[in-house]
Amino acid sequence: MASRALFAVTAATALVLASCSSTTNNSTTDTHTSNQQAPNIIFMIGDGMGFEFISAYRYAMSERGAGKLAPTPFDDLLVGAATTYPDDDTWVTDSAAGATALATGVKSYNGAIGIDVDKNPKQTLMELARENGWSTGAVATVQVNHATPASFFTHHPSRNLYNEIADSYAQQVTNGGWSFDVLLGGGHSYFQREEKNWLPQLEQQGLQVVTTIEQLNNVSNAPVLGLLADKALPFAIDDRPGRLAEMTTHALRLLEQRSATTGKPFALMVEGSMIDWCGHANDIACAVHEMTDFAAAVEVVRNYMSENPNTLLVITADHSTGGLTLGQGGEYAWYSEKVMGIQKSLEVMATELVKRPKSEWRDYLTPVLNLPLSDAQWQQLESVTIDESLKGRDKLKSVHQVLVQIISEHTRTGWTTSGHTAVDVPVMASGPGAEAFRGYIDNTDIAKALLRLVR
Repeated sequence: MASRALFAVTAATALVLASCSSTTNNSTTDTHTSNQQAPNIIFMIGDGMGFEFISAYRYAMSERGAGKLAPTPFDDLLVGAATTYPDDDTWVTDSAAGATALATGVKSYNGAIGIDVDKNPKQTLMELARENGWSTGAVATVQVNHATPASFFTHHPSRNLYNEIADSYAQQVTNGGWSFDVLLGGGHSYFQREEKNWLPQLEQQGLQVVTTIEQLNNVSNAPVLGLLADKALPFAIDDRPGRLAEMTTHALRLLEQRSATTGKPFALMVEGSMIDWCGHANDIACAVHEMTDFAAAVEVVRNYMSENPNTLLVITADHSTGGLTLGQGGEYAWYSEKVMGIQKSLEVMATELVKRPKSEWRDYLTPVLNLPLSDAQWQQLESVTIDESLKGRDKLKSVHQVLVQIISEHTRTGWTTSGHTAVDVPVMASGPGAEAFRGYIDNTDIAKALLRLVR
């Protein structure tokens, strides 16, 4: 019920936005001219967010059988679609190559961070903006040294070099200042490691470091580094709602203040990072809640644009994940209300189950899963073999797989893979320069258009 109430609030807010968005769009679609300041750029990336995830979110916000769909903050923003393939023969990109394309306008190999296939560093949107005196920032719900934010600020041959990427953030200086004004997400454990603790040095040099979202209320000016979790933040379904919206609100406040001082625009990248992780896990309830988190951040940005019309918003995805389908097993139905009745991520559920004797599984799982499991399904779950020699997610895998199967049968949610797919992804835009993103384009075209605005 709490989830449904949250969705109702989101839908109501989206309706208000929709009612005023036509004015904003119509008044801000002309590209800036030489005598007009370039617009602020807010680039929002739903990691793993193919069209099907937006569909799932829309249906989850709506009442099945009501004959109409609830509005969402995405509805009037769609301008086209983009291809996502990397520079190899696979057609299927990972987040590093996808983010490198979106940050630099250059395709690269899977795993590449801000470099081309020959491992040459390519200038990113944030680096060019910084070079021209703009304020810059990024917000993510995974660690700030993860593939997407890293590709906008650093250059590395592998996305797996997490410590080295953190070191790059800690040491990069542009025009006498940090390479970013605001950087918010997880990743504390990479900056405070046993062999190297950057935090005292960074704070001595004037970088404010915060470890909770609440501490951002006390930050009155940039630069700030928010390391809000050891690694990634919890999934939205397991966390408090609206955390990405809160971080985005603070980032906009601090960047706007910085821009007022410099007289230059700002560029902000906001990533709904764990839509992708839920897709990898084939966890539909998790995915819908991550979409809700991302949509709330879009609402924050659209409210900001209504007060600051010289702002360009671009929204896309680096790829889609999981091969999600709404409808499964030959039944022409998708039971969104059953999806919304699920209270926790599959990772949390599986973790709790493997810690408990099987005699306690029904008592724990019944109110959390909130689905009418048949005797056969209970038997299927309780007959799972757990390999005690395994650790972490490997130990959860057998339980996790059965839970995915049971949820799919009840909700009629389908998945084709635990990896990425090569399907085209949505492109949305509003504000000055938005016409550059219309139609069927490549992901590199998005970056090229944004780089032209900064130049």
